[in-house]
Amino acid sequence: GTDSPRADGCPILDYPVSDYLWKGLKDAFYKMAEIQFAAGAQKVRIIHLDSPWYTSWADAKAGIDNLAMEPHRVRLFTAHQMGGCGMGRNPEESVVNGFGEHHHVANLSVHDASIFPTSIGANPQLSVYALAARNSTRLAQKLRS
Repeated sequence: GTDSPRADGCPILDYPVSDYLWKGLKDAFYKMAEIQFAAGAQKVRIIHLDSPWYTSWADAKAGIDNLAMEPHRVRLFTAHQMGGCGMGRNPEESVVNGFGEHHHVANLSVHDASIFPTSIGANPQLSVYALAARNSTRLAQKLRS
């Protein structure tokens, strides 16, 4: 995509979605619905403005087939994924230590926002850079030894 400033200085973001991406989004809808029904969901709704609640995988598949894949119909967004592999000293309460090293799996390190104990409530970009630089530098030093 591209970005450029408006007259007032606010950014204009242009991220064109190609036919290849539309196909990938529809395929993701199929897979997400199938997985949710296989896991026992009673009803599923796709992140599409025209999606109803589906009550079976067959209904979802047929419905997704007919959804218009176009701008402002499909909800495209991103989120800062934090937590999930929380860091800490206690292996009973965390997945990795403060350097991103897994407590139970040797030679496994995690150097991303998933090591935050939870969402920090702000864009984590600089914090992730700092942790990744620190932890990766330490890992590289250990590997050289």
